[in-house]
Amino acid sequence: MKKKVISALLCAALATAFCTGCGSSGGQGESQTAKENVETAQVKTQGASEDVLKVRVGAQPTSGQVFQFVADDQGFNEEEGVEVEMVWLSNLSDAAAALMADQVDVLSTYGTGGPLIQVANGQDFNLFGGYMIIGETPVFAKPETVFEDLDSLKGKTIGITRGGTPDIVLKGILYDAGIPFKYGDDTYIGGEKDDPDLVTFLEYKKNTDVLQAITKDEVDFGATATGYEIQAADLGLEVKMWPDEYWPNHSCCRMFGMNDYVQNNEEVLYRLLRSYLRAEEYMQDNMEYVSDLCVENLDLTKETADSFVLSEHMKYDTDPFTDSVTTMWNKMADYGYLTKGDIDINDHLNSSIYRKALESLIKDYPDSEFFQDKMEQFAGNNTGTLE
Repeated sequence: MKKKVISALLCAALATAFCTGCGSSGGQGESQTAKENVETAQVKTQGASEDVLKVRVGAQPTSGQVFQFVADDQGFNEEEGVEVEMVWLSNLSDAAAALMADQVDVLSTYGTGGPLIQVANGQDFNLFGGYMIIGETPVFAKPETVFEDLDSLKGKTIGITRGGTPDIVLKGILYDAGIPFKYGDDTYIGGEKDDPDLVTFLEYKKNTDVLQAITKDEVDFGATATGYEIQAADLGLEVKMWPDEYWPNHSCCRMFGMNDYVQNNEEVLYRLLRSYLRAEEYMQDNMEYVSDLCVENLDLTKETADSFVLSEHMKYDTDPFTDSVTTMWNKMADYGYLTKGDIDINDHLNSSIYRKALESLIKDYPDSEFFQDKMEQFAGNNTGTLE
């Protein structure tokens, strides 16, 4: 895998060295004004370097850490005075362990449901920003399998990886629709063992195992995480359902850290969110470029990157969407995926740093309609955490 981690400090030092080199080669013809400009640039560069704040961000090496790629490539991180070290971790278990061991500061592409289960189990996580509000998480089946609406799932089996976004969202959709389902050895929600409408979830370790289970007729349908559409097509499978059409803005990947870290490092997170918001704005008319960056930075083909980056069912969004997180928290409790106990989920949600970053960008870029629209969106999607 290609790892593209840009050091703002290094870039500043290189810039200074470059200016000095040009000055020494100018000889007797260099003007006093040029000398003053070089000296002024060196002073500014040195000052900016001293003010650079570092943050270690853990992410999965699939589906694209796109805000980071754009922010690095366009120089937003350097301009905002934040140096981001990317740490690639393939699953939530390893990522959460790294976070709790202070090996990383922030996690960004590990869903919402998994972190909420960890919160319910006593982990002091704080969700302060967003990465994807919906991910490209289709439900696959063989071409001959009929799907017309949710009733088509009644009495069928669905393969999933437990705790992933497709698993949690599908269960929430069925729960809201009043369709009974079973998961695990003996957990029945809304129905009994002999109910003919009962949907049975079968659990697999990997998304590729889910796809193979469909081809072997072990399950009728299968749902995977982002990035498996090409592999599914190669196996002769078709997309039969998009979960986001039944549960819009269900909350996919959140950005989160330990509560103590978030509370004690607001400045670096403020800078990070400013940079990522600027990246999000830049992305609006440059998604082909974003796909190219994913190919450049990850072990992906262009076809695979295009399949999710350019999909209408993938929505990258920095907004915390705390209302959507709370909805998922409550729904997961309803169908038995977590126990709330005496936990107040608002103690684990923070929208204030994002709001501060967005307000500052509106002030700095008053002509940006994008940032104005983001503020309207923020007010509607974070009502439970607004002061």
